[in-house]
Amino acid sequence: MASHADETAANPEMPVTRAPFDGQYIIHLSENSRVRESGRPEPGYFDSLAIELFDKAGLDARIVEQMPWKRLLEQAAHGSGHVLYPTTRSEERENKFKWVGPVSRTLWNLYGFAKDGWADQGFESLLVNARIGVLMASAREAYLRERGAERLVVVPREELLLPMMQAGRIDLIAIGGNILNHYVEEANTKANGAEIADIDGVVPYRSCYLYIAISGDVPDDDVSRLQAQLDQFKTDGFFLENRQSHGLSTNPGSGFIRAMLNLGNNGVSCIDLAGVDN
Repeated sequence: MASHADETAANPEMPVTRAPFDGQYIIHLSENSRVRESGRPEPGYFDSLAIELFDKAGLDARIVEQMPWKRLLEQAAHGSGHVLYPTTRSEERENKFKWVGPVSRTLWNLYGFAKDGWADQGFESLLVNARIGVLMASAREAYLRERGAERLVVVPREELLLPMMQAGRIDLIAIGGNILNHYVEEANTKANGAEIADIDGVVPYRSCYLYIAISGDVPDDDVSRLQAQLDQFKTDGFFLENRQSHGLSTNPGSGFIRAMLNLGNNGVSCIDLAGVDN
């Protein structure tokens, strides 16, 4: 899904002084109008979930169009009640937002052209040797820097990553698999038969749950109401109905769906995968 927020993390330098909450939440759409009108079935899934969540919880909210992530973070840093999603809940940003979820889960992988052989190297070697392209201010950028990546190439928009790898300017891409698949399909459609070479997941290195993040000093009672309503969505069938209506899997036997419907996962953030240092 070509959504921006599942790639993002709060800037660790975000100021703590914010405008007070005025009682109205601001829902920042995760999909831009171009993607929503692309004809794919899934755009709008997270948007419809968030909008329905605030509506059913009886909280006042207005909806604004998607904006560049850096600008959105600046607004969230200086204001209260900004609603961002789907957003990685990580240790370094735990106290910078209030959280409702999880609403999804993602496997972090480095992707590259199969012919280049990067899969033969371990994660630590890739951090040293590979030019890794990543979205500016994203959770992946923060994590890769923390792990010691030496050749990060940071871009302001994730759609730049695939063309840069095609042009040989980067070796690997740190991006969500569904988002990358969308860009590959889009590029193949425009290529008139000259399809992109095979791209592989080189190494999975982290698994993260995604949440709705709310900025500033908003009432804890509101957050509790939203969490209770989301939990109800997961038990009364709406969570799966919303996925189905946007062309997404609802297989009750899948590990992903079981994880989403398990309320015991509320509060879980990120887990480093076994073997990441091998």
